[in-house]
Amino acid sequence: MIQLFAAAQLLRTASRAGATDDQPTTVPFGPAVVSGAGIGLLSGLTGTGGGIFLTPLILFAGWTSARVASGISAAFILANSISGLLGNVTSLGSLPPALPIWLAAVAAGGLIGAELGARRLGTPALRRVLAIVLVIAGLKLIFLG
Repeated sequence: MIQLFAAAQLLRTASRAGATDDQPTTVPFGPAVVSGAGIGLLSGLTGTGGGIFLTPLILFAGWTSARVASGISAAFILANSISGLLGNVTSLGSLPPALPIWLAAVAAGGLIGAELGARRLGTPALRRVLAIVLVIAGLKLIFLG
């Protein structure tokens, strides 16, 4: 449900986003730590990766731009995925047999996403794409979670 609200907000504010959206800001340490703990709790309760909660949080808190938030979330998701694979190896002693296919898909998607996010999409379009991702994640949590 949080993702659907965040998606609506991103869509509502997308057309107003512009060059000022890309200005850096300082993230306050205390709220960042509390937010990180909250994201960890939500992720654990829902069985969902924390990146889907992280992106709307840092955008609406005004801690960074949509472009930087996308990059931060991608790095966060990568770290979580590697941790999950290491946990799989530790508990099961092996990796999933489809892992090479998944790695190829991730690499292709990452390259396409990086090109679109860094060079081709303006801030309003990037916010709209993030909104679509949030809608998909929100619906997944509601209907499959």
